[in-house]
Amino acid sequence: MKKANMLILLGFLSLSVIGSAKPQQTFEEKNYLIEMTQEKSELTSENNSSSIEENRKEEQNLLGKRRKKENENTSSNEKSGKKSLWSKIVNRKKSDKNENWKLVWNDEFDSNSLDTSKWSYWGDNNIPWNAGNYLDENGNLVDQSGFKVKHYYLKDNVKVQDGNLIIEVKKENNKTVNIDGKQRKILYSSGAVHTKGKFSVQEGKIEMRAAMPKGVGTWPAFWMWPEWYSQGTNKLADGEIDIFEIYGSDLSRVTGTAHVLKTTENRYEMFDKNDEKIKKNEDLTQFNTYAVEWDSKEIKWLFNGRVYKKRTMKEMEKKAGRNPYNQPYFIMINVALENQTGSDGDVDFPTEMKVDYVRVYKKDK
Repeated sequence: MKKANMLILLGFLSLSVIGSAKPQQTFEEKNYLIEMTQEKSELTSENNSSSIEENRKEEQNLLGKRRKKENENTSSNEKSGKKSLWSKIVNRKKSDKNENWKLVWNDEFDSNSLDTSKWSYWGDNNIPWNAGNYLDENGNLVDQSGFKVKHYYLKDNVKVQDGNLIIEVKKENNKTVNIDGKQRKILYSSGAVHTKGKFSVQEGKIEMRAAMPKGVGTWPAFWMWPEWYSQGTNKLADGEIDIFEIYGSDLSRVTGTAHVLKTTENRYEMFDKNDEKIKKNEDLTQFNTYAVEWDSKEIKWLFNGRVYKKRTMKEMEKKAGRNPYNQPYFIMINVALENQTGSDGDVDFPTEMKVDYVRVYKKDK
């Protein structure tokens, strides 16, 4: 069995190097080759034929059947969030189709736990901000976040499962958290992660494939702050990039925004117009891709590969008096809960956000 699989592997690898006219494979192409070989090896593991040619024919036949099966099962897999190796390879190839972009950082969430070499849990030491709001001894909401939100971020609400990062959102009854040595009740629990101190990027393409949670008040976001910024700096960030924000009360639109701190006053100029109205055959609770393409001249927002908004640096500098996008930014993923959470009777809780991958590209000069 092992001998047959080794012959298949050698035969497949030989096809990629025949002839000196072919260009040298890139790092990503080699990865695809390895993954495809693994997939094919799995599919042919029951074939005991000693003939390489017969193995190749059987391999192609099995792959064809597998592709057909994958297509037939796409709907059920999308709903469950489970992903096969084949679908992961196809999705990555589609994402990397633009040859001008080179993958420089990514997380495919293929392990069994959060990769803490890439991500940190939100709220540890109030980085990048506090974990959210809670109730005081009289049952009043303590708005330490400043947005009158109803969530409190917990590590237990973040997990990696079936090839996805999952942020679970729950209504809590008697859940308490330690606030300055005292146990305080929270209304809803959620989760958030960030890359501050572990990864930041200045200019590039930052992309996510994800399925959104349901429920009035849910407020998932994929966004960025300057690397130097956190709550402990005691001053406002000079810029922010919201790759997307989704509001559970309106799952028909995608919001992408740039925030620039004005130089003349202590408030933000928001460049938040031109939301994307999704197509009839699109569903935000299923998997879609969200991205920004950011360079020295402009930021573009994309949904499923479609550019739906552009903002130039000149435009933002003219209105706000500065361009804060000439510095590295770190990445954040979270599901906040707005003040209106629960107005629908909590009919969709618990709910969750699923993230297939996060990828960062730079222009291949």
